[in-house]
Amino acid sequence: MGNRAGEAVELRLDATLAQLPLVRTMAAAVAMRQDYDIDSIADLRLVVDEACGLLLARALPFSTLVVQFDPTPTEVRVRCSVSVLNETPLARSGLGWRLISTLVDTVSTAVFDGEVFAELVIDLCMARRAAVA
Repeated sequence: MGNRAGEAVELRLDATLAQLPLVRTMAAAVAMRQDYDIDSIADLRLVVDEACGLLLARALPFSTLVVQFDPTPTEVRVRCSVSVLNETPLARSGLGWRLISTLVDTVSTAVFDGEVFAELVIDLCMARRAAVA
């Protein structure tokens, strides 16, 4: 990640549901700064909230939720990650995953080995939508 100096944002938070309002606020701020329309701002907030919710369901107690926003003039890329106990991949089914995959242009998930714990990651990209006249 990282296209333009000074534009990328990274949040490191306790991996708890109580932190989701801050993540949603940052998602909206990033989209507003890129001059996204109101609907796109709401969609990005919703998608990031849902992605983090899916990860938090698997997160280790006392771990850290990392959310990286990488905006460009044409898109916003987001990477969300948490430490997990095992390398079981995230289920790509259910309402949450369906919602995410419907609202973004690309979404993927992966599990990476760690020294002690694995890292579960969701990467997504939301392109700027053309204005509707």
